[in-house]
Amino acid sequence: MGNRNGTHVLTERDVEILIKTSGKSEREIRQWYDEFHQDTNHTDRMDKRQFQVFYSKLRKKSNLQQITDHIFRAFDADQSGTIDFSEFLFAYIATSEGTKQQKFEYAFEVYDINDDQVVEKKEAKKILNLICRIIGLPEEDAKTYTNTLMLTFDTNQDKVLSKTEFINGCLHDITLARFANPFEI
Repeated sequence: MGNRNGTHVLTERDVEILIKTSGKSEREIRQWYDEFHQDTNHTDRMDKRQFQVFYSKLRKKSNLQQITDHIFRAFDADQSGTIDFSEFLFAYIATSEGTKQQKFEYAFEVYDINDDQVVEKKEAKKILNLICRIIGLPEEDAKTYTNTLMLTFDTNQDKVLSKTEFINGCLHDITLARFANPFEI
């Protein structure tokens, strides 16, 4: 993002890059940027609370607040505690319109709560509990999905899921993948 006299602006160069990398039209990018800019009180950096409101509005669902904490963490590529428009746009498009591979890469980041590059059973259970709560399934279903996910995807049986195991598991098990993907809620 450009910076003019301490204020952030969306430059023509920014727009060109975003068009090429996102597949969105200039009009769509400018519209989203204007909303993002407005919702960030013109700072062009969105904190977790602002993100929760903005993301829920775009997804047209109001009950996503608990899962958006984890989605925010995955979108915050530079781990600054805020996201800028580019981070938001790339991540949102990848999780909304990207390939299955891209969606599952971001999904892995959501599940890897402690950022240690593996998904432990307790992390999977926490995210699946949130997903079940959002879609109205009982906690017992989350427990069943957690056990099934860990048993099915853990090909080397080390009781954790590597990024490769998680992505490959999602790519090969459509039913679990649909449920495991927090962006399809």
